[in-house]
Amino acid sequence: MAALLSNEEWQARALEGAGLYELLEKRYPGYPVLTLPGDESSLLPVWAEVASPEQWSDTEAGLGRLKVSLPMPHVRDWNSGEDYDPRAETDFRRHLDDWDRQVRETQTGRRAHLDKWNQLTYDLDRIERTDTGLKMHCKMGTYFHSLATSESLADEVMEVYAAWPDYTPEDGWPRLERRCWLHERVADPVIDGAHRSSAIGVSTLTVVRVRRTGFDGYKMFISPRSIRVATSRRRYHVIPSGMFQPFIADESGPSMHSQFSVSATVLREFVEELYGVEELETGDGRIDPDAIYHRREAKLLTGMLESGSARLLYTGIAVNLLALRPEICTLLVIDDPRWFESEGGEIRFCGEYLRQSERTDLLPDQRWVQLIELHGDDLQPEFGWKRHLRPGTLVAPGWAGTVLGLQVAREVVG
Repeated sequence: MAALLSNEEWQARALEGAGLYELLEKRYPGYPVLTLPGDESSLLPVWAEVASPEQWSDTEAGLGRLKVSLPMPHVRDWNSGEDYDPRAETDFRRHLDDWDRQVRETQTGRRAHLDKWNQLTYDLDRIERTDTGLKMHCKMGTYFHSLATSESLADEVMEVYAAWPDYTPEDGWPRLERRCWLHERVADPVIDGAHRSSAIGVSTLTVVRVRRTGFDGYKMFISPRSIRVATSRRRYHVIPSGMFQPFIADESGPSMHSQFSVSATVLREFVEELYGVEELETGDGRIDPDAIYHRREAKLLTGMLESGSARLLYTGIAVNLLALRPEICTLLVIDDPRWFESEGGEIRFCGEYLRQSERTDLLPDQRWVQLIELHGDDLQPEFGWKRHLRPGTLVAPGWAGTVLGLQVAREVVG
């Protein structure tokens, strides 16, 4: 009897088969998918466009207008003023029930912290092409609305193409009922976020100068996602990465605009994910949106950015063509090798391949960090990693952040 495939292996069948990409090519002809560097046959279901050099130094260059309509979406109310696919309401309420269960388990001491909770998010309204580059205009949504109306599109297509990896577009399309519903209402859902909550992500490629015996150069960070996250468990992602969302002081328009910052998001995620700082209330409480920026780790990085020994650059925009969710991509270059020397003991670096996500002794928000050496003037990742990084082991938008980040890094690191 054949062995049962794990969920990760099952999904890899779809990501590494031909049928899925034939469908994407037909339905989104103006948005070519990425390929893995050095392997043009390995495709990723994501479209990405690098920023122009004039935009690199402005981390907020990809942001357009933020539309804040009051009352804003509520984290426990399905009705948000948007016309969503009604089938998604069941998914939304399932996520709410799971959140409530975890809150009860936390209150009774059965778990230390929540694995997921709902928050407001900055969502895609539309992407506009301007003379200076792409601009992403935004609206407000919530994380659970995005799981129910956008990530569900990815779940649907993965289920179909994992079972039938070579399905033709003609055979596969009628089975994608939620995607069909959306396409009937939105002419170009890659750049138009209507009829769904398309929460924006921020992916940052971190490249650090390391000076060791036998090595003096740059290494990049990637990290296996936790088994506790809602999507893409165990797959490799850039670090830091996270949702583009406010830390809510209040739910007013001015508060949402004041927190509408890519650079602030990157700094917050950097401290949370690398150092395991848990700033969030894990229920319905409120938090101080500025607290994390006063921590030692944040002040250290901020000082390096101000002095020029580190640089945070905007590298472009990517869209996950499965979930139809966009990603703002940035590059963090830490040129001073003293940062790695002083901070290496605080961060969970590891040297094994594809095993660290099974460990359990991390702080609540902390992730394992895998170092990959970059060689030559073109900053090629060390050869030994090529066989481990393939469509079935990667978070596609995160790898878009890697591709765009390395493109920019080759120009600015020297």
